[in-house]
Amino acid sequence: MGGTWTEDDIRQAISDRWWYHKIRLAPGIVTPGLPLDSVWEMVRAVRDTISYQGKRVLDIASFDGMWAFEAEKLGASFVVATDCYHPVFSNFSLCKDILNSSVVPLYNISPYHLWDGLKTILMDDASVNLGFPEQIRKNQFDIVQHLGLLYHVRDPLLTLSQARSVIKTGGYLLLETAAILNSEESFMLFNGPPEAKYRFYNDVTSWWAATVPCIQEMLKTTLFEPLSHTIRTIHDRRAGKYEIGRACLVAKAIPGKEMELASYRELLRTFRNPGLVPDYL
Repeated sequence: MGGTWTEDDIRQAISDRWWYHKIRLAPGIVTPGLPLDSVWEMVRAVRDTISYQGKRVLDIASFDGMWAFEAEKLGASFVVATDCYHPVFSNFSLCKDILNSSVVPLYNISPYHLWDGLKTILMDDASVNLGFPEQIRKNQFDIVQHLGLLYHVRDPLLTLSQARSVIKTGGYLLLETAAILNSEESFMLFNGPPEAKYRFYNDVTSWWAATVPCIQEMLKTTLFEPLSHTIRTIHDRRAGKYEIGRACLVAKAIPGKEMELASYRELLRTFRNPGLVPDYL
């Protein structure tokens, strides 16, 4: 534990708050988060397919910070937690202090603006004098965690593009989201108003559930290669004829030269991703 926190202090501090995540703060003391253990265990199983040792990690939409703190415990050398929902920062800050964590919190960065929000981290490095784009390539992240976010944003493709803009080529994206599990077609289901036929979550913050093929295609159009052997899914509910659940996978950040030429040419015509360093630079 960090500072002078006693077990009684910790129990009192966490009892007065609402928690989303279950974060282990001390032996026998875990924040009372939501009952999403099956989803989180699925994520951990997929996460085990990549190594965090000595890696630079970005956790997007970190909320209470569970995934950021776990990345640090897995041996990451540098972890940044971003979010744009500032009320949850107090929970993160409390856990950071109790855990004596070195995770860097940036709770004023939208998933739509990762490149702009992280410019200082990517560009400024007094330890070595490199020019552009070598400085960026050195400081981009090895792993980006995009967990429980894709279905909450109006423009999911943009958040994937922004994640790609700050990740090293050869690095990994850990993605988990709501998904349609009983279709091999590529489409997204809109979470409409309460009276909608296919409303899958009674939640004003949820927008989309994509099929697994759609998730894979979105990743491919943002210079990621989905690693099919990492895909895991769990069933949750039905919305009309659709089986709704959660899907998790790892995708590798690839250079354009590894894509089919026709697809890459199309990507260069339509891809507008601030911060993308073209392969020819």
